[in-house]
Formats: sequence, structure tokens, C-alpha cells
Amino acid sequence: MSVTETHDLKDTLTVEVETPGHEKRGAASALFKQSKKAIFTNAPVLALHPVPGRCFICNATEEELGEPLEAHHFGIEWSFANAPIDWERVKTDFPDFAWDKFDPTKPMDFVDDMRVQGLLLCKKHHTGKDEGIHNLPFSLWLAQKYLKDGYKFSDLEVIHHDDE
Repeated sequence: MSVTETHDLKDTLTVEVETPGHEKRGAASALFKQSKKAIFTNAPVLALHPVPGRCFICNATEEELGEPLEAHHFGIEWSFANAPIDWERVKTDFPDFAWDKFDPTKPMDFVDDMRVQGLLLCKKHHTGKDEGIHNLPFSLWLAQKYLKDGYKFSDLEVIHHDDE
């Protein structure tokens, strides 16, 4: 049987992974704050997100949204900074980081550097229900970037890109 008509995909996502021990998340680090500011004016190193100051998914600016853009750790998630990370594998995907100055005993020097592994996202595409990267399987979340304007993605979102 093939599906030929538009239909809802309803799924219950249950996740159970071992997250390494870490301190309770508090105020953002100075590196995070500084590097987040940098990706508003300079294209991030991450080739996937070449447009500074706009949401990676909908292309909106803070001014258009009326609220701040958020920076998402795209590579090594903050809560995994203390995990046994294979930095040689990370280097392959993030070759422009200053690896010659990196000390693996200080993983936050990489993890909180949004110039290297940060994605700017509006709140809904970061943490929103049925829209955010923290709440959708990656392939469904990414589809929002490439679907045409006007497509009803969910009960909460009709695709709209704020093109420059």
C-alpha cells in the first residue's frame, strides 16, 4: 500500500541516552556570549549556516521576529562537554577551529565557541513544540528549511521564510 495523499505523521518520541554528569547550567560563559555576538555580523565557520544574524531555518532576524535569536550548540551539545569525546573525529567536521591551541581537558573552549559550532535559531525553531531542534527528529526539523512557503508543516507552523 502506498501513501498518495497528505497525511499527519503522529509519533511518540521517547529518548533514553546516558548523559554525562555535569554542573547545573547557569549563566552563559563569556566565550558563549562573545562568540554568539560575533555570528550576528560575521558568517559562522559552520558552512551549513553562512548567513549571519538570521535564523538558520526561517531566515528571520531579531528585528523581524521581535525577539532575540538563540544560539544552538550544533556539534557537541553543552550537556555532552564532559563526555569522552573523540576530538580527532570532531576535527574532521570542524577544521577551521584553532585546534593547535585547543586543550582537550578544557572542552568548553570548543563547545561554547558559537563561531565554530553555533546555529542561530528563533525560539520556535530552537525549542518550540513540533518545530524546534530539541523536540523533533533531525530530518523532520531540517525539512522546515527546505519546504516552500505556505506549506502547512504542523498545526503550529505554516512554512514562511523571511528572505533578504
